[in-house]
Amino acid sequence: MINVDKSRGYPLWAPEPDSRLPEDYDRTGLKIGDVGIVAEDGSFDVFFNICLPENHPIHHPHGVPSNFRQVILNHRDIREFPFIDTKGQILATRSVSQRTFSSSLSGNPTAATTSIGTAISYEFNSSSSEGAILALPEGAGKADLANDLEFRQLALENAAAWYHFAYFHLGRTSISNDSLYLITGYHKSSSWSLA
Repeated sequence: MINVDKSRGYPLWAPEPDSRLPEDYDRTGLKIGDVGIVAEDGSFDVFFNICLPENHPIHHPHGVPSNFRQVILNHRDIREFPFIDTKGQILATRSVSQRTFSSSLSGNPTAATTSIGTAISYEFNSSSSEGAILALPEGAGKADLANDLEFRQLALENAAAWYHFAYFHLGRTSISNDSLYLITGYHKSSSWSLA
């Protein structure tokens, strides 16, 4: 994973939710409170969610760790910004520079067309052998946990038990003891392109 901006967390190379997760995950994707790992294919492998009740479908058929305690959030515990990234936003690692060109519509098949009939072309250059570019044609929204104190405390108290649950109960034997993630925020978009 390449970190674009620390405030944005880690980009997933395969951000679509696993199609075998419950329907609400298929519709909305990751949720604040999800505990899991970033899999080898770049997707997020959800084990359980500390904000959902023990009987929630995400916890079936494997259940939850023996020391599971649900965190109840109220609407002010999460800060949401549905349009934080505008339509056409381009995000890139620091090594990537970008130039944008606008012209009247000329039939250029590689250009993006705006609603006012102009074509926009992008050109990228990298000063490094590694880098990443994320294009957000429809923009993106974000949500972040406003008060992470309870999450931090719960993770510190239960990290070993969560790892034990993942390794021995879920059979994720290739994980290391520092590879668990507790989701405290996300950026989501309905369409994107990665390079």
